[in-house]
Amino acid sequence: MRLRRRDACLLPLALPGMGAVAEDRAPLSIGWSDYPPFQSRSPAGTPQGLDVELLELVAHAAGERLQWSRRPWARQVPDIAQGELDLMSSATHTPERLAFGEFTQPYRNERIALLSLAGASNLPRRLSDLKGRAVKVGVIRGVVFPLAVRRELEDPELAGLLVPLYANDLTLSALRGRRVDFVIDDPATLLYRAARQAGEAVEVVLELAVSPVHVYVSRRTLERRPDLLQRLNLGLQRARHQPEWNRVLSRYPGF
Repeated sequence: MRLRRRDACLLPLALPGMGAVAEDRAPLSIGWSDYPPFQSRSPAGTPQGLDVELLELVAHAAGERLQWSRRPWARQVPDIAQGELDLMSSATHTPERLAFGEFTQPYRNERIALLSLAGASNLPRRLSDLKGRAVKVGVIRGVVFPLAVRRELEDPELAGLLVPLYANDLTLSALRGRRVDFVIDDPATLLYRAARQAGEAVEVVLELAVSPVHVYVSRRTLERRPDLLQRLNLGLQRARHQPEWNRVLSRYPGF
C-alpha cells in the first residue's frame, strides 16, 4: 500500500531482520483462552479470533513467529512473571504489572460494562447504586480493569459484592444459573456467547469504560531479547499500514 507523505514519516527505520520471519529464532510463546470473538478454539483445534489475526500480522511484520499456548486467563500473568510465557495479549496496563514485564503500544480498544439477564428489574444507573443491595457481581479472576473502574470497585461496599469466576466461559452460565446477578466484562464476549447458546438473553446495563489493550512482554524474555519490545512496536506500526489489517477488522464489525 502506498503511504501518504504524512503517514510515511510515522514509520521509523526497521531493525535488522524485520519484515522477513527469522526461522532460526525460537517462536515466542503467547497465551490464549476461550474469549470470543477475540480468541477461541477453531474446529481444527487451533486458536482463532481478532487478537490472533491481528497479532500474527504484527509478529510477521516484526520478523517473529508466535506459538499459541492455551491456558486460563488467571494463569497467564503468573506465567509471564515466571517466564513460562513470553507474551500475553489483550493486557491492560497497570503499574503493578511492570514488575514482571513491559507493554507494547496498544493494538485495539476494549469495552468494560456491567451486564445482566435481559428484563431484570431495578437496574442501577451507576455502580454505586449497587451498594447495600443483596446482589452478586461476577468478575473474571485475574482480570484488571481500567483505573477509574478499579477505584470504584475498591469501595468496601462494592468489593464485598464481587464473586471471582475462574474463566471467561463461566460468565454466561453463572448469570443464567443465578449464581451471580451481574457480570463486569467486555460485553462483546458475553453477548457473543449468549447469541450462540440457547437460553435467556443478556443485556448491557451500564457502559463503564473504553480502554486500550496491549501485548504484555515478560521481563525474563526481555533479558534474553532486549530489542524485542522495540521490534514488536515497529511491527505493530508496520502492520497497521498493511491492507490486511483493515481486512481483518472488517471481519469483526464493531472493532
